Amino acid sequence: MAEDGKRLYEGLFLLDPGFANKDPEGAVALCRHVLEKHGATVIRSEIWGEQKLAYEVRKNKRGAYVLTAFRAETMKMGEVELECRLTERIMRYLFLNREGVPIEKWFKRYEAPVRPPRREEEPAEAAGEPAAV
Repeated sequence: MAEDGKRLYEGLFLLDPGFANKDPEGAVALCRHVLEKHGATVIRSEIWGEQKLAYEVRKNKRGAYVLTAFRAETMKMGEVELECRLTERIMRYLFLNREGVPIEKWFKRYEAPVRPPRREEEPAEAAGEPAAV
């Protein structure tokens, strides 16, 4: 724990895609404002962009993500969560205690694994019949 009594947290916000697409800087500023309003010190914040969601959230099939690194007092995190619930443009949020983990490690962009191309199988092998020699 730091000398000032604050811990390092990672915050991931899921925002309304209409708002985030029109004003990406405003989306990041909204997340910073929510945190700083309750005494948190924002270290780094960036928008990850819009993505399709696995299920609808508040009738939205897509959402924009904002990742933040900040220091805050543990006792103030309940107030931050309440503020997130009351802010209409924030659809979901997740806060993790990241004390001891380097920031560069969790700000790395997600890249989907590359899959090898599918093999075309012959119809005889697919049906379970031995191939003619």
